[in-house]
Amino acid sequence: MIDFNDADDTAGLQRNPGNDQQRDEIRASVLAQLESVLSTIFPAGKLRRGKFHIGDILGSPGDSLEIVVDGDKAGLWTDRATGDGGDIFDLLARHMSADVHADFARVLQYAGDLAGRASPVPVRKAKREAPVDDLGQATAKWDYLDANGALIAVVYRYDPPGQRKEFRPWDAKRRKMAPPNPRPLYHQPGLVAAHQIILVEGEKCAQALYGGPLSQDNNAVGLSFALDFTRSGSALPRFCL
Repeated sequence: MIDFNDADDTAGLQRNPGNDQQRDEIRASVLAQLESVLSTIFPAGKLRRGKFHIGDILGSPGDSLEIVVDGDKAGLWTDRATGDGGDIFDLLARHMSADVHADFARVLQYAGDLAGRASPVPVRKAKREAPVDDLGQATAKWDYLDANGALIAVVYRYDPPGQRKEFRPWDAKRRKMAPPNPRPLYHQPGLVAAHQIILVEGEKCAQALYGGPLSQDNNAVGLSFALDFTRSGSALPRFCL
């Protein structure tokens, strides 16, 4: 278990009292609104008896990974499926696929950004939902954002041993495992200023093209719906594949 609460040194930051103070202030800010921060990065998570539960480090629904929300151990986490664990900085580093030692400056910035934009979590009644743990841990996930960057939905990919890959959509508005209605297009923030759009099937293909000279798009339920949407008309010119 990695715990940076009392770390003597942090890679990526030069050792001085100012950096220690910045680390401690950001940590305190994150822990002060920990439930909101966790709900921001893990929208499918659930709070039960002082612990925040998710399926894995990617944030898929489930109970294997738990994070203490209150008390002296707030921010400490354990994944019962893998045996991994650590403190809040280690959790954020793994979620963003970063090395908590070599990339700590970037992790610290991410933590500060989260603390600054986390919104209060409304109280909701607990609802029973279909379990997805039988599929194992999610192997990938894709966030669907609206044009302003707000979360619409999350699509999780599962690769259960000996079975075909499966995808599970999660509706952020209804907070349940179901596709949103209407079905959103992927990477909407990038579409706003785009002059050309490439339609592809699958978020993985869209992500592979991200950052190129052309924008790409994908729909949460596949290419056929996206083509229907294209035929209906839109204000943006497009280049379709």
